Amino acid sequence: MKDTGKNISQEELWAGIQKMSEDLGFADCGCARVVPLSGSREEGRYLEAGQMGHFGKMEYLKRNVDKRMDPTLLLEGAKSVIVFLAPFGGESLVTDDGLKISTYAVGEDYHKVIKDKLYRIVSFIEESCGQKKICRVFTDSAPVMERSWAVRAGLGFIGKNNFLISPKAGVKNFLGVIITAAELPYSDKTAENACGQCTRCLDACTRKALYAPFRIDASKCLSYKTIEEPLDDTEEADNGRTETFSQKWIFGCDDCADACPWNRFNKPGWREFSSNREFLRSCNREFWNSISEEQFQDLFKDTPLLRPGLAKIRKNISR
Repeated sequence: MKDTGKNISQEELWAGIQKMSEDLGFADCGCARVVPLSGSREEGRYLEAGQMGHFGKMEYLKRNVDKRMDPTLLLEGAKSVIVFLAPFGGESLVTDDGLKISTYAVGEDYHKVIKDKLYRIVSFIEESCGQKKICRVFTDSAPVMERSWAVRAGLGFIGKNNFLISPKAGVKNFLGVIITAAELPYSDKTAENACGQCTRCLDACTRKALYAPFRIDASKCLSYKTIEEPLDDTEEADNGRTETFSQKWIFGCDDCADACPWNRFNKPGWREFSSNREFLRSCNREFWNSISEEQFQDLFKDTPLLRPGLAKIRKNISR
């Protein structure tokens, strides 16, 4: 058995990573051997979605596809992809006058929260291996096929709603990734898809963005419409909308995730991911339409709500 460069075995290093993962609050972690995804089913579906226009105006999804499919282009000498599940749990937030905000957006920016914890694990790996710069950290901010690697790492399966579903930790988890040049014990298990005949997620998607099992047209998704769609896009956004004035999504949409029976396995979300919940509950239409841009920036810096911006949120309210 090869060692890691110091007097610590692969098994000891992996045991240390798992212990740190648990101590830091991650719901689960797994490891997969780096192999190119070129020619895989994952690449085929990804390229197909782009060709069919299902990325909407998210042009960044069309760039760096080669890096997305080959971790060695992100880290020279990459050997292992470690994937961590960070639970955000909880229910969608409904304000006092019926505005709805996605579960994951009612606290701090998950990118920073998760990365801060992953960097602590990186320090452990590099110190244990006696080498620097043998790891890179990713959290939904770079061309990495996080869900595909999570499946290969034995953490779960991709559901009909296109979420990673963990038999251990349910549906509502962020994915954090460390790509490293360290060799580790790799998962030898792959979870079988356990959606069965269930179509609750598809039935819950009123815009039919989930147009078939395991297929999503992101350009129709309400999360895309309320967050990523350019503000100056004049296309009518509400064709087929069934929301009433009393309940309206203004950031994201959790309908397909909330409909999934696997939610019963969700773990309690980290407190950082719900730190603004009570404040946001009182943020009604009058609040959003009256605050200044400066107040918005001050109140929601380092939170997911900063991404669409105040003008976009106001447009979502007025749709």
